[in-house]
Amino acid sequence: MTHEERNQEILKAIKEVTERVNVSKKAARDFLIQGGIYTKKGKLRAEFGGVRPKKNPESA
Repeated sequence: MTHEERNQEILKAIKEVTERVNVSKKAARDFLIQGGIYTKKGKLRAEFGGVRPKKNPESA
């Protein structure tokens, strides 16, 4: 397999996943949760720009 053929296969795979997860809001949300970008509650994780949970000074 040439470099160009490999790239075409990658692009094809990306397109297939994109089509699959864009069928509904739920499918897209589930994909982002599975990928670790969103929490199970649907909140954006801090490392991707979400709000960091406040630390409880009493538990430290």
